[in-house]
Amino acid sequence: MKHALVIGATSDIGIHIAISLAKKGFSLSLTGRNKKKLEELNKELKSQFSNTTVATYLLDVTDFSSHNIFYESLPAKPSIVFFVAGYYEDQTKARTNQEELLKTINTNYSGIVSLINIFSLGMEQKGNGTIVAISSVAGERGRQLNYIYGSAKAGLTTYLSGLRSLLFSKGVHICTVQLGPVYTKMSEGHNLIPWLTLQPKSAAEHIVNAGLKKKDLIYIRWPWRWIMFGIRIIPEWIFKRLPPF
Repeated sequence: MKHALVIGATSDIGIHIAISLAKKGFSLSLTGRNKKKLEELNKELKSQFSNTTVATYLLDVTDFSSHNIFYESLPAKPSIVFFVAGYYEDQTKARTNQEELLKTINTNYSGIVSLINIFSLGMEQKGNGTIVAISSVAGERGRQLNYIYGSAKAGLTTYLSGLRSLLFSKGVHICTVQLGPVYTKMSEGHNLIPWLTLQPKSAAEHIVNAGLKKKDLIYIRWPWRWIMFGIRIIPEWIFKRLPPF
């Protein structure tokens, strides 16, 4: 049976990724920080998909000392890993509060990179495997409202690009998902444009399909490719004078 790992499986998108993979016949390893939510997800998956094997693990991506221990604890290494964990809170607070700043950076960049590095080394040794990581259109240009979060995602996108090139000839594939707004707990309180915003189930299906088809970099809502192209080409002397958006 094909084996998939979802890092951040208790997130709104992670739950639907797990369901989508179960429908496709994957056995699952799922991680999260909340034991109760993991147990509930495990129970739900087993009730819906009686033939699916599900294992759950407590994992905090910002606990760097646990990463190698977690990897070594897996009885079977996955053929495909989805990195869905993320964190987005008050960006004004992140500027004035170091704890919030580091949590934003470590959850969205440093912790993810640490784990991807471990899994990619194992896949390189085997000569196969796929890593799918959620980045964001927010990383394509620093904007007043979310430049700390955006900088972490920019770093992740660059890291994934380099890793993809490095491992291409080694049989390991790296898929970058440039995610736009999705109706999740993380986006609550934000003024989202309905026609540019996805539901978690739809986002998850796009992400799973991108990973299985071994896409390099995708925008799961196509207008964002052109929106971000337009934003990137605005001259800096104009861009810095624009109101927050």
